[in-house]
Amino acid sequence: MENQLYRFNVNVGLIVFGFASAFSGMLIQIKYHIGSHGDVATGDSVLGINYPGWSAVHKFSIVAMTLLAICHIAQHWNWYKSVVAKRLFSKNRQVLVFTVLFVLVAITGLTPWFIDLTDGDEMLRKAFIEIHDKLALIMSVYLVLHIFKRFKWFVSAFGKLKNDRRTYKAEQPFDDIV
Repeated sequence: MENQLYRFNVNVGLIVFGFASAFSGMLIQIKYHIGSHGDVATGDSVLGINYPGWSAVHKFSIVAMTLLAICHIAQHWNWYKSVVAKRLFSKNRQVLVFTVLFVLVAITGLTPWFIDLTDGDEMLRKAFIEIHDKLALIMSVYLVLHIFKRFKWFVSAFGKLKNDRRTYKAEQPFDDIV
C-alpha cells in the first residue's frame, strides 16, 4: 500500500504543480511578455497577483514539479531501460517525446535564471526564455495527453488506496484510542 500511495502522491503532485507551472507560465507569457518590447508592467495584477507574485508561483511550481518528475522517472527507470534496450521507440513515441520536451523545457527555463544570477548577456537570456515559452506550449499539450491516457490508472489507484485504507483501519480498531 505504501508504494502505491507514494506513486499516487507523486503523480497527483505532478498534475497539481504541472498545471500550476503551465498556467502561471502561460499567464506570464501572455500578460507580461507578449508585446512588452522589454518593458514589463510589473505592477499590473491578474487575479490579485502582480508579475513578481506570478513569477514566484511559477518558480516554486517548477522546482516542486522537477523534484517530483525526478521521482517519477526514477519509479519508471526500468521501463525507460526496457524501451531503449528493446528499441520500442515507435510504440512509446508520445511518452518519449514528452520526456525529451520536459528536459528541454527545464534546460531552457533554468538557463535564464543562471544567466541572470551571473549578470550575463540579457539578449541571450531573453532568447532562452523565448525558446522555453514555445517548447512549454508544446509540452503542455503532451502533459494533457499523458494525463488523459492514464486517467483509468488514477481512478483505479484511488479506489484501491481508499479500500486498502478502510481495510487497514478495520484491522487496527484501537489506534484511534491512543
